[in-house]
Amino acid sequence: MSTPPEPRGVETPVRRSLSIYLALMVYLVLVKIVLGLASVKGVMASQEELFGWPLIGFLALAGGISVWLGARTGLPALWDASIPARRRLLFPALVGLGLGAEQQAVQSVTGFVQVVAAAANVSAINVPFPASLLFYSGGAIILEALYRLILITLPFWLVANLILRKRGQARVFWVVALLASALEPATQMSFVGGHVALMLVVGGATYAINVFEAHLLRRCGFLAPLALRLAYYSVWHIVGSAIGL
Repeated sequence: MSTPPEPRGVETPVRRSLSIYLALMVYLVLVKIVLGLASVKGVMASQEELFGWPLIGFLALAGGISVWLGARTGLPALWDASIPARRRLLFPALVGLGLGAEQQAVQSVTGFVQVVAAAANVSAINVPFPASLLFYSGGAIILEALYRLILITLPFWLVANLILRKRGQARVFWVVALLASALEPATQMSFVGGHVALMLVVGGATYAINVFEAHLLRRCGFLAPLALRLAYYSVWHIVGSAIGL
């Protein structure tokens, strides 16, 4: 039996999710415009590419499709009424704040940021404050939409729903999630090339965070890993930029 069409004019979980995602994309466009008007540039060339119009357009289209398909894979809606806000937003945000604080504490003891900056041939690892407020909040949306929403949901739907007809969904999700979680640490390795110990520590920590964010995506929906990254960036990048890191 086919699924009946959604009633016109009635807000459904999918429509609510698409509305929330559209609001995030509108914010991203505004960030792009303001940063452009203020001539704010990323510290590294790869950061500049994150705010290119082609990538933003791709995120809007592919991310919207992923939100729509996510409901068909069983992933929670962006605002699922059955998931308390403390699980969806508060807990991930507290974890993110804790991770950021821990990293700041490690930096104060080891000074590893100076090693990273020297390896990347830059004077500081952060966009200066207060531009960092917009830059890193927008960057959090970009990375989570790409690494979590799109690069997990689309392959997950393709394999689990289309190919396997919803058999072994949990296994498929984690195979896809573990592979996707390796992408961000892989891109960071070039920044610390030649420093093997630093590569292992930075890569391992980033991979672990990505895997945990995949868990949040599966249990609480896309806003949970986004809340974690926003909170983490608020301490590590935004506070960091304010104190000159």
